[in-house]
Amino acid sequence: MRRALRSLRRQLEIVLLELVQRVLRLPGRGRQPRWLVAAAALLVPVVAAGAVLVQRASAHPGAAGAVAAPAGGQAEPAPPTPAATIDPALFAAAAKRPAAAPALARLPQVDLNGLSVAGIPKAALAAYVTGARMADREDQSCHLRWWLLAGIGLVESGHGHDGGSTEPKWNGIAKPPIFGPELDGKHGFAAIKDTDQGKLDGDKKWDRAVGPMQFLPSTWVSWGGTNHGKTRNPQDIRAAALAAARYLCAGSADLSRAQGMQTAVYSYNHSFDYVRLVLTVAARYAGIDPNSLGVDKLPHDKKAKPAGKTASSKPTSSASTSNPQPASPAPSSSGGSTPTPTPTPTSTSQPILPLPTPSGTPFGIH
Repeated sequence: MRRALRSLRRQLEIVLLELVQRVLRLPGRGRQPRWLVAAAALLVPVVAAGAVLVQRASAHPGAAGAVAAPAGGQAEPAPPTPAATIDPALFAAAAKRPAAAPALARLPQVDLNGLSVAGIPKAALAAYVTGARMADREDQSCHLRWWLLAGIGLVESGHGHDGGSTEPKWNGIAKPPIFGPELDGKHGFAAIKDTDQGKLDGDKKWDRAVGPMQFLPSTWVSWGGTNHGKTRNPQDIRAAALAAARYLCAGSADLSRAQGMQTAVYSYNHSFDYVRLVLTVAARYAGIDPNSLGVDKLPHDKKAKPAGKTASSKPTSSASTSNPQPASPAPSSSGGSTPTPTPTPTSTSQPILPLPTPSGTPFGIH
């Protein structure tokens, strides 16, 4: 009951965020109509009061009139029924886009039964909601949902967990900064030589994924944007979530449909197991059945055949550092070879595979 009430409180906070976002537009977008400002003036205290009441109710489980919410947050209408089979041509086209994040040698182990909107740090949740709203305003055909960004954020970094996001007053900037492993071609990772002279990842020999959304430095340069002529900080979850939102929408797919979500996430990280996990997590946050997003229609990655002895050492700073499982083929920075889509999944089990950890030596982008 407490978890349900916390989820309801967080949903009220999302409503408040979206309302404020509409009133306080970006500079240069013009003034809002007086009726909208007046409505906000009335509704903001109402929503805030509702959040306070829910908070008090959650402190007293036996309080009368407590309203339960789905474990994954407030349920949303499910997307249109996904196609019976996937279209390999669409995934082949998605694989041609430079991946936003490198393939994970190990996916994180996720307790799906314990997922709820209340478990998302406030700064991260605000970043996902705002990023989706801004991207959808820029491209009104995209229809990106905040919970799709949240699915990526959990799988890539646990919503910036090792960057301090669990601290009560976390400001959204990962401290210590979050870096993936060296992409040196070992331990199932792609080999990607340095592209940023170490400016973003602190490594002048090999690239490393950066920030809560684990962008490759080369992709961040394209999508991270600038602020007063300087590249934005990929360790800032607000900048990272917006960059991820714009990247997903740039694929020209309708992200209100299951197939659009599948191919957009596949372009972000060229792995079917990754797409399955991200969509499953996203569905839990949305309070809908993962199969309504076509998870049960997606295949698993083809496992690479072991060549000789498997390396037993683990990356020292990685987006995947525990619970070892067979590694999926890692794409190259240019898309490289990718798993071939097949209409029928080879297995029904979900991958149990880790969350990024910060570097032992912080390389600051402050």
